[in-house]
Amino acid sequence: MVSTGTIIIMSIVGLAAFLLPFLFILVLRRWFQIQWIPIIIGAVTFIVFAMVLEQISHFFILRPGVDGTIPLLETSPWLYVLYGVLAAGIFEETGRLVAFLLMKRRYGKLDTAISYGIGHGGAEAMIILGLGMVNAIVFSVLINSGSSILDGLPPETLESVTGTANHMYILSIVERAFAISVHIGFSVIVWVSVMKKGKWWLFPVAILLHALTNGTSAMMQAGLLSSIWLVYAGFIIMTAVTLWVAYMVGRKQSESGQRDTA
Repeated sequence: MVSTGTIIIMSIVGLAAFLLPFLFILVLRRWFQIQWIPIIIGAVTFIVFAMVLEQISHFFILRPGVDGTIPLLETSPWLYVLYGVLAAGIFEETGRLVAFLLMKRRYGKLDTAISYGIGHGGAEAMIILGLGMVNAIVFSVLINSGSSILDGLPPETLESVTGTANHMYILSIVERAFAISVHIGFSVIVWVSVMKKGKWWLFPVAILLHALTNGTSAMMQAGLLSSIWLVYAGFIIMTAVTLWVAYMVGRKQSESGQRDTA
């Protein structure tokens, strides 16, 4: 059974996930000119590159079985981690690169990168956490009603709902806030690589930072790390590093007062 209190927390977290991007807009509009077109492009780019193209890559390279097992994960977990973090970095940062190359003639200000990052990270929050909570609430209602619809589902699917502590749901919205922040950081770094002549090397730097940011999470998925607090610690540290790099390169670009073409 799933308690009413837990379902309420799921509902609050799910709603917060959908509202979180708008909170970032309200806060950051004090310092930046938030633009809706780059926000929308960021959201669409995330869906295309992360939710479609990256998943196609996973299907052909990881070759998951009918039961969901992944041979590479069982035979070489470290290689699985390496592939996972690099795939995320390459696909998402390439999406950013393509988007900025297409937008650079019309949207050439640093504000574009900030707006894009909100759209990219916001779409991720809505899809992964927001829709995830909707799914969890539906499962909770079915579990509490004793529905036979759940009979054919794997036990671990139901355990993911009934066995998750309430504080983990609350932590998930905090994690999404950090995730949107780090996506803004990645966006600034890739934006400078496009706009500043001779700064092309920042693109692979963004890929590397993205891969390292996902490192502890991928290690936990592979069973190489068991402490959720170490996962969060690694994620927060890499978010701070990424934002520092983004601040340094973004500040220099803004101070130059000009837009160069790569």
